[in-house]
Amino acid sequence: MDMNIVFRAIQNEMQPSMGCTEPVAIGLAVSRTCEYLEQPAEGLDMVISSNIFKNAYSVQIPNAGTNGIELSCALGFLLSKPGNTMEIFADVKPEHVEQAQQLVADGFVKVKVLPSSQFYIECTASNGKESAHTITEDSHDNMVFAEKDGKTLVDERVDIAAAESHGGFDITQHTFAEFLQWANEVDPKDLGFIKEGIEMNLAISEIGMKQKYAIGVGPALKNLVDAGKLSNDMVTDVKRTVAAACDFRMSGGNGSVMTYLGSGNQGIETMLPIAVVAKHLGVSEEKMLRAEFLGMLIIMYLKHHVGRLSPICGATLAGSGSAAGMVYMMGGNLEQICGAVQNMMGGVAGIFCDGAKGGCALKLSICAGEAVYSALYAMDNSMIQATDGIISTAVEDTTKNLAKLSHEGLAEVDMKVIEIMQTKQ
Repeated sequence: MDMNIVFRAIQNEMQPSMGCTEPVAIGLAVSRTCEYLEQPAEGLDMVISSNIFKNAYSVQIPNAGTNGIELSCALGFLLSKPGNTMEIFADVKPEHVEQAQQLVADGFVKVKVLPSSQFYIECTASNGKESAHTITEDSHDNMVFAEKDGKTLVDERVDIAAAESHGGFDITQHTFAEFLQWANEVDPKDLGFIKEGIEMNLAISEIGMKQKYAIGVGPALKNLVDAGKLSNDMVTDVKRTVAAACDFRMSGGNGSVMTYLGSGNQGIETMLPIAVVAKHLGVSEEKMLRAEFLGMLIIMYLKHHVGRLSPICGATLAGSGSAAGMVYMMGGNLEQICGAVQNMMGGVAGIFCDGAKGGCALKLSICAGEAVYSALYAMDNSMIQATDGIISTAVEDTTKNLAKLSHEGLAEVDMKVIEIMQTKQ
């Protein structure tokens, strides 16, 4: 296998982002749409998939001090300029928030929700004299279609399978045995980009530990350790490290994390648990990076089956890859690596996603802690059996079972979550 193809596939799924990626993606889509207009837009018509709505509804917008899908749209309009990225909300100032809130109150934005788990954002910006229309799909900054006044300017729409292949690399056609072989053979000098992601996310975690952001799960765990109510062990350290990073970004903190597969929380759950366990085990940086590489391959495999956005919490899948990486650092074999992932799927795979919000830190910390336990169980040769529920003998088949549940069994979950969000008092 040409490792350069694999590196590009992983690097394409790593991108710095400030704040939860769904409201950011909405703002970026609006910004890019408005660039096509000669004069400022006088109204926005948005169509977003249910998963986008769910993940953008409650979470805080960076530097805004509040939340709101319509507000994200209005801020994207106000901040529109060439060259904007997933860090667009780094430029939000108090006057922008005030202007955006007034635009929302005036009915500047209209939003329609599609009952679909696909990643989909459609934006039409108009001012009475001209109109621009764009579509962003499959990933957060992937604008595939643009037209102005009915004239097509960009049309790069492709089928999902082609879009997911990463330039000829289809991870679903490979196995965990191959992933382990690649991790053993890769030149660690080529994994510097992973180290950069780890350092970025650790820096955010350190900020999140300094004070209470969102519901403050990270600092709460530290306080419980200081009070002697929890032990200061490897599991607690993993849980508070990932929780603190999530606390900060879900509160709209002014700082970026390295995302993975389109999600900042997945980036946190992918990179930090292995890094923290490596510190406790005293393993070399080379071994840690190989473990991270293995974990990222497994997470990509899982996500490409289950879906980029799905009713299943992404932390369960990212945590599964992290568990595999931990086993690798402990010297485990292929059976134990697969067993750790199977343990995670048998333990936490049923956690559903009810949108991005401060409470995500609870789910990340739960899955990070269980990743450590699942790895330790596997190293003790305590692995869930194929007689249990959705578990099959081969971990690849278990993944397909989980994907079937996500696509078919849980098809109505997202819309029910949205219904509850919109009706609760």
